[in-house]
Parts: sequence; C-alpha cells; structure tokens
Amino acid sequence: MTYLKRIAEIRKQIESLKAEADSIEPDAILEAFKILESNQSPNGKSLVHTDSNAKIVLVLRNRYDDKNTSVVRLDEDINREYEKLCRSNATAIENNQAYIQELQEMIEVAEAKHQTFLVSVYLETLRKQRSIALKKTEHKVPSLAVYLK
Repeated sequence: MTYLKRIAEIRKQIESLKAEADSIEPDAILEAFKILESNQSPNGKSLVHTDSNAKIVLVLRNRYDDKNTSVVRLDEDINREYEKLCRSNATAIENNQAYIQELQEMIEVAEAKHQTFLVSVYLETLRKQRSIALKKTEHKVPSLAVYLK
C-alpha cells in the first residue's frame, strides 16, 4: 500500500472516530455525573476516568440563554433607554464627537512627527539588505493536503 493511500485512510478513520465520539458524548457525560454522584471519582474531584490512554475530567462551562423572556425584555429596555439618552443629549454628543475628532487629528499629526525621528537612510538600507538576505534563505517545505470524501 502506498503512503498516500494510507494517509488518506487514516484521515478518514479520524473523521469517522470524531463523529462516533461526538455521538456518544452525551451518554459519557451522564456516566461522568453518575461517577461523581456515587463518589467514585479517582481523585475525589472532577476526574471521572483515568487510564494509560487518557484522563477525563467533567468540565462545567457557563452558558446563557439570551432568548429568555426576561433577558429579552431587559435588552429592549436597555435599547430604549440608550436611544432616549442619545436623543436628549444629541447636541452634547455632537459637540463631544467633534472634540474627539479634533483630538484624533492632533494625535495623527503627533504620530507622523514621531515617525520622522525614526527614519534614516542607513536604517532603510539595513532593512533592504535584511530583506534580500532573508529572500536568499527561502526554500520550499513539502506537505500534503488531504481531502476526505
């Protein structure tokens, strides 16, 4: 068997095993909870399985339901209040935005001036020499792109 054919088969097996692992994960989670509830954990904590192949820990991550009715209502209330504040403070917000724009322009001028202190003909020459030296080290590294059916 050629190496190319073998790597294709292995990659396909990996995908198949991933799908199988995903399908049995809910049952494995239930089993992990049973182990923890019966105080059979190998370390007395969240470790639920250990052997020469792997160590499995039950991890509980926080997830939130942003479709919950009270959360949706609060989102709507927040949006209404925000829009109300925008309307009532429109003039002050506009003036502040103009001030921010003015400051940003001043920062841009200062940054441009700053950059003039960091430029020299010698520095540019060194950078070009480095680029040429780096380009001379360029080489190709073979690898395989494997596409599973």
